[in-house]
Amino acid sequence: MLKMPLLRKVKVDDKDGEVGSTVLATVINLLKNMVGAGLLNVCIAFKYASVLGGMLVMLFSAFVCTTGFLMIGYCCSKTGSKTFRDLWRVSIGSSSEKVVDWVLFFHCLFSCVGYITMIGDFSTKSLSGLLPGSILAERREVSIILITVFLIFPLSLYKSLDALKHTSVIGLAITAFSCAYVFYDVIANASDYGAGEVIRNNFWYVDLDMFKTLALFNGSFSAHYNAPTYYAELKDRNFSNFVRLTLYSFAIATVLFTSFGIAGFARFGDQVLGNVLKSYSPDDFMVQLSWLFMMISTVFNFPHAFQRMRSSWTTLTGQGIDGSGLWLTIGLLLLCLWMGIAFQDIAVIKMIKGATLGVALMFIFPALIYLSLISKSGKLWKERSGFLAVLCVVMLLSGFLQGALALLVYWKVI
Repeated sequence: MLKMPLLRKVKVDDKDGEVGSTVLATVINLLKNMVGAGLLNVCIAFKYASVLGGMLVMLFSAFVCTTGFLMIGYCCSKTGSKTFRDLWRVSIGSSSEKVVDWVLFFHCLFSCVGYITMIGDFSTKSLSGLLPGSILAERREVSIILITVFLIFPLSLYKSLDALKHTSVIGLAITAFSCAYVFYDVIANASDYGAGEVIRNNFWYVDLDMFKTLALFNGSFSAHYNAPTYYAELKDRNFSNFVRLTLYSFAIATVLFTSFGIAGFARFGDQVLGNVLKSYSPDDFMVQLSWLFMMISTVFNFPHAFQRMRSSWTTLTGQGIDGSGLWLTIGLLLLCLWMGIAFQDIAVIKMIKGATLGVALMFIFPALIYLSLISKSGKLWKERSGFLAVLCVVMLLSGFLQGALALLVYWKVI
């Protein structure tokens, strides 16, 4: 690695003070950022790619996504940047810095829309059994609006990720309950469901839908839009700690995504849906409870993306959040609310987002930033920067290729 800073460190306004988050607290927040919503659509990915194919794609996705996340943190550590825009400005230049803000804004917007869509699914599914006949069980839009007003809106007023660490702990615990039920159900009733036969019959095949699997997995690992913030909010801010929290988080997420995805696919086979919990019958009380818990977990996940979306919008418009933060929060929530009610299938949202905006933030932007930094520093191909530069080229090509192929397969062009 480079021993000296690549460029002069940028000055960052610290008037709000250092937040200071421990490695453990950041791991919890990062896991919640990825696992909360990204867990539920990995099951259908194994349908697209086969069991072994899905595992291989998962390993590739985990590697390149972890590399991209680490690359962002490394560049932040070398430049003192605390936002994507800071990184873009000191590397690519200020003339095009709005590009990254627009990408961040729409990426986080679609993430929030996906969360709203899931909340609507979970609330109506759970309450149709827990409160049958009620308006909340029968009117998806009513439950979404009430949950947004009384739960999502207060959480969206927070301005730092560290402030969400307590809700992240609760959200992860709730997610663990739902995961445990799916695991228990498929193991305890494996013979009834023919789970072993599903695994054997779908163990390996090659299909172009494999690129849809890659886009879904990339979308599940997507927390890169918050990578500079996670680094900036570390109490002991250094790249070594960032590496630790990144490896811990992505390793845990990889194991969980893989095991849960295979379990869900083994349970439902070709009948598995984009949101695996929607595949269950609403008659089981434990299923109803799992839906309710995952709805709460998704509510706790929403502010992670919303904070970054709001921050990108204030940067684009040049308005501070202090003066008009309340009305801005309300306006952006209304936009997410309208789109979330209109959309029905989260897998479609996540696949398209992962194939376009996701690959830009996770692979293309980090690679471009690093290559530009070492070019400006005059250390190109020296020390270990040569290896990292080659890795960045691989990330660039991989990002463009997998994004294009995923979209072409989705729209049945190939």
